[in-house]
Amino acid sequence: MKRSCIILLLALLTLAGNAQVKAKRLKPYLSTTTYDAPGMTPYVENAIAFECQSAEYKEFEPGKFKATVQIVTTFKKGEETTFSKIALDSPVVTDTSNLGGAFIGQQRFALDNGEYEMEISITDMNSGDALPTERATVALNYPDNVPAVSDILLFDSYAKAETPSECTKSGFDFLPRVYPFYGVSDNKLNFYVELYNSDKLYDQGKFLVNYYIETVESSTQLRDFSFNKRFDVAKGNILLNTIDISELPSGNYYLVVEMRDRSNALICSNSCFFQRSNPGKNYDMDDLSGVNIANTFVSTITDVDTLRMYISYLDPICSDIERSYSKGLVKTDDVKTMQQFLFNFWSARSPMNPRQGFEEYLTAVKRVNMSFKTSSYPGYRTDRGYVFLKYGQPDKIMQEPNEPGAYPYEIWHYYEVANQHNKRFVFMAKDSAANDYHLIHSNMVGEIQNPRWQMEIYSRIYGVGYDQGVDQTEYEKGWGSHAGDLYNNPR
Repeated sequence: MKRSCIILLLALLTLAGNAQVKAKRLKPYLSTTTYDAPGMTPYVENAIAFECQSAEYKEFEPGKFKATVQIVTTFKKGEETTFSKIALDSPVVTDTSNLGGAFIGQQRFALDNGEYEMEISITDMNSGDALPTERATVALNYPDNVPAVSDILLFDSYAKAETPSECTKSGFDFLPRVYPFYGVSDNKLNFYVELYNSDKLYDQGKFLVNYYIETVESSTQLRDFSFNKRFDVAKGNILLNTIDISELPSGNYYLVVEMRDRSNALICSNSCFFQRSNPGKNYDMDDLSGVNIANTFVSTITDVDTLRMYISYLDPICSDIERSYSKGLVKTDDVKTMQQFLFNFWSARSPMNPRQGFEEYLTAVKRVNMSFKTSSYPGYRTDRGYVFLKYGQPDKIMQEPNEPGAYPYEIWHYYEVANQHNKRFVFMAKDSAANDYHLIHSNMVGEIQNPRWQMEIYSRIYGVGYDQGVDQTEYEKGWGSHAGDLYNNPR
């Protein structure tokens, strides 16, 4: 009888093994937001979404399959450490041949005000596949009795909480939009934000909240997507709203929420990044005809080729709308419209002194043209030139032109840029003598993200056949190899 049980157990294990979906590399997306809890401790909320088709599903009962992911989260501030480990199950399915969508886990962490180093380690419990540890800086700054705006939560849907959970907010449960991308069919921007301590402004009365969409590149507030609302002063208020973005063109944007006093003076604000893909929708830029350029710096730039060159220089910092328009403009001989476009562009970015903004940028272009030019492209059209012009000079540049077994590479580190912390850009060159470095990975939102960037760098000696499949992302360290270490610990 004992032997029969063992045989049966082995048979079940074999069937379970055959029922598993072929292991794939997990694809997680993280959204981190912070909030205050008046009279209590501020907190961080993490929402992590996993593409269903990227996880390994396993049969746990006949005809029933699920994926299980372990999430280990650590917050470090000096000697202080907060640790959490949870197992997240996907919804149960009966058919693994056509997996779609994503499953989401949410967690809340009560933390004191301050800046923390957050580390997240993720393991697919069915395949044993562990992703590289991700690190990010998280800051909580909610002083007692000081007006403040929480982080902005983008969400797909919400409902009144019948049974409140640890992540219920203001009596509602939200399904976060973890990856802030809105495609052609996504015409509603839903958001939730909390407003704190407006009662410290006045004993009674109302205060004003402005909320609007602005372009990332120029911080231009879009008048068709600008709104306001008045609130009674209170210890806490919430703004739960929807913006119709059906007419919003493709581009990178910030949603901004501001608290203002009775005189319309800004008290505090917060913003969040999102991307929009909406081909075919463009702003009408015919109003350039009304831009007065008399006695401005562009009025002396009359050579058509010079104007074309200056407008082409703007490509790294243009919005998608401006870039599309300018590419058509430089194909014409319309000197006046080019002048108007150039002046309008710098007036939006440097309203107090458009000439100064233009001249400072021109100096930066000359610098990248000198430093990053190749035999095929001027510096401003290279990847390093693009990053330098768009984000500025990095705080640290780690150059490795001669690491054993590696293609020449550089890692640029920004402490803080475009409202994001600890952002890195990895460039690689097949031939350092040609000075032709290409961007192969960045953790900056909106830029190329390639978890296999290390494999590209070390394919010089091992070739593409070195890795153990498409799921491998980290190079097995050999003598002198330290790209991963430089990326995680810039110096």
